[in-house]
Amino acid sequence: MEIHFRHDDSRLDTMYMGNNVTLNQLREFVKKSPVGNIDSVVIVSHSSPEGVWRHNQNLSRRRALTMRTYIENEHPSLLPVLRVNPGGESWSQLRECVRTDTLLKKKSIERVLNIIDDNSVSIETKKWRIENDPVYRYLYSKYYPRIRNSMMAIFYSYGEPMSSLEEVLPKPVKFETKTPLMHIDIPRMETIESHETLQLHDTLTFALKSNVLYDLVTAVNAEVEVPIGNHWSAAVEYVFPWWEKGNKYCLQTLELGAEARYWFNNNTYYAKKLQGMFVGAYCMSAKYDFQWKRNPAYQGEYWSAGVTYGYAMPISRRFNVEFSLSVGYLSSTYRHYIPADDYSELWRDKNKQGRVGYFGPTKLKVALVMPLNIKYTKGGRR
Repeated sequence: MEIHFRHDDSRLDTMYMGNNVTLNQLREFVKKSPVGNIDSVVIVSHSSPEGVWRHNQNLSRRRALTMRTYIENEHPSLLPVLRVNPGGESWSQLRECVRTDTLLKKKSIERVLNIIDDNSVSIETKKWRIENDPVYRYLYSKYYPRIRNSMMAIFYSYGEPMSSLEEVLPKPVKFETKTPLMHIDIPRMETIESHETLQLHDTLTFALKSNVLYDLVTAVNAEVEVPIGNHWSAAVEYVFPWWEKGNKYCLQTLELGAEARYWFNNNTYYAKKLQGMFVGAYCMSAKYDFQWKRNPAYQGEYWSAGVTYGYAMPISRRFNVEFSLSVGYLSSTYRHYIPADDYSELWRDKNKQGRVGYFGPTKLKVALVMPLNIKYTKGGRR
């Protein structure tokens, strides 16, 4: 199995290059396979061979740490047989991609393979030559995203579960990194264990929203939602259109609402935050003034509380869309007023005022969501 990473990023984005499909396959495999039948799980993480070599080695190590953390959180039963290693720059993968390419001309393939296999130059020279080759842009766009990966191999047996995992556990996997691709001696890389510590970049996620349905009727609104843990979030919404036109038209609302939500997805990783199905409980309060010529022409205040059901999904790399429906109880005081024939004045109608209660749908939302991800550094487990 292969898990892919974005350029210069060690975070696990489940929506990138089919990662969600691969992780679902892993989940189904672990669910169906007795743990005693799994001999070992080996993960080797890579970085693509462009840029500074030392930075890429560290990036490879951070990606290995990300994969170990994922297994530790999602599949703790695999920890006794897990071996995770950084594999450095993925030169061998690049070579295989070029060798088996069906679109490049034979001369171009031979030229690039000669550059990769040339043992007489330094790694920096090798990179410089590839980056100045006529087919580099093609290679970079087609293959480099594929080789920024973590490759996972699961060794297992059929039949009855083994009596003891200790009998089949392999010794810690040691990946020798001296290869004919370069003249740099890279130290032997050790298996990443959980008791070690490492500084890593994590992500704090929150989202800015606007209800498009409100926007269509010029009801300006904004909402902020913050995830809490893996399943919960809290949102605060403010609706504030405040305009009128010559005692003839008026749309004035000051509404403040809050909602607590439970998300059914296990949102351990930043890319999955605030996505999927959710249920929530909300409360809100507002004052209003609505007028369209002579009818309606009402002022008042209201409050409402109830439950929400919805679904959110990504529509691009930077934006999500959210659909939700709220049902609850709404109580409102109201006061009716009447405009003069020429709309020069407004008069209060004392015969039409009071309080009304209502139970049913209270909010319909189609919201445009912009998640904001802020990197910060904390102590991690390795």
